[in-house]
Amino acid sequence: MRSVVVLGGGIVGLTMARELRGRGVEVELLESRRIGTGATAASTGILTPPQHTRTPFYQLRTLAWHSWPQFADDLATETGIDVGYRRCGGIDIRERTMRNPQREVRKLRNSGGRVEVLTGAEIRQLLPQMVRTPEAGLRVEMEARIDPLATIEALRQSCLASGVRIREDLGPIRIEPQGAAGIHLAGRQDLQLEQPSEHRKVVLAAGWESATAALAVPPSPLPLEPVPGEAIALDIEAPPHLVHFNVDLSGFRDASGNRSIYSWIPAPDGSSWLGNSVASGHRNGVDRGDPRDAVEPTREGHQELVEVALSMFGPGVENRITDHRAGIRPKATRHGGPLLGMWPGRPQLWVATGHYRAGLLVGPATATMVVDSMIDGTEIPEEFCVPV
Repeated sequence: MRSVVVLGGGIVGLTMARELRGRGVEVELLESRRIGTGATAASTGILTPPQHTRTPFYQLRTLAWHSWPQFADDLATETGIDVGYRRCGGIDIRERTMRNPQREVRKLRNSGGRVEVLTGAEIRQLLPQMVRTPEAGLRVEMEARIDPLATIEALRQSCLASGVRIREDLGPIRIEPQGAAGIHLAGRQDLQLEQPSEHRKVVLAAGWESATAALAVPPSPLPLEPVPGEAIALDIEAPPHLVHFNVDLSGFRDASGNRSIYSWIPAPDGSSWLGNSVASGHRNGVDRGDPRDAVEPTREGHQELVEVALSMFGPGVENRITDHRAGIRPKATRHGGPLLGMWPGRPQLWVATGHYRAGLLVGPATATMVVDSMIDGTEIPEEFCVPV
């Protein structure tokens, strides 16, 4: 395997390109929009290890958690960019945690770090900006944050410096079947590839756009759902830890079927980010149209996040919003985690998508797993494979 085309310029596509180039493979990366405008655009950079390792996806997440410090150091060495990796720990003041903190402690006993119960007074001392008065909570050592935009820029520079050819703003790219087992790439404009796509392997790592890119290739469609997400930046001093909490908003439709969990995150510049664990702006009775069009921030998402911020910081916080971001997370709708590996019956086509909220965490580990399989034939767990 001498040459590969990677479709997608998010965290997964860029780490795939970097990993392939590091193994001596010639790489072209094609992006329909701009680098980093998919799921990464809405990310607030939270990294957390799983609570157990009983499934392949949780094992992958555990591997990714342990590899991130070295990955961040490597990017800094290659590009001079600090991607903001900090193991800052987390404070959990969700309702279920306050009701029974010891139960949550038991769930985290295998997290690899210290977990301690905090009293309401201790929480208020740690978080003086907060107007809430939780009765109890947890402080969890093993949580971290990164700067998603700095990470994307570092990956872009690393790829370019190593010889990856990156092309952006190409518009929708289609994968078309050719013969019994081949594929061909097509787009609105001439893709002008260095070599014909028919003679090269292709890695489909285009996030939520992966499903539409491969619609013509059986078996399709990919079991993939686009889930919008939004976040705001606040001119509020960063908390010392990640802070996770619930808000019960009237009329809010939680796409995951759970009460929505929000996070207050220390931003790299010393200010704060506020984001949602699921889709923002989904209120009953509000028609947002096709979620795949919601790459730009929405009025409904802004309204929701302002309500959340008011519940956390009190009146006037709406005047302290300095930025509003949006993106689309690719969620695999079949059980087992992301979609990874060779496309059934098409050895030329490989897939790496569907990571949902875990893309930043497991992107680098995903790249290693998929490239190991492409080059050395290392087996990828069946749970990740594209269903036939």
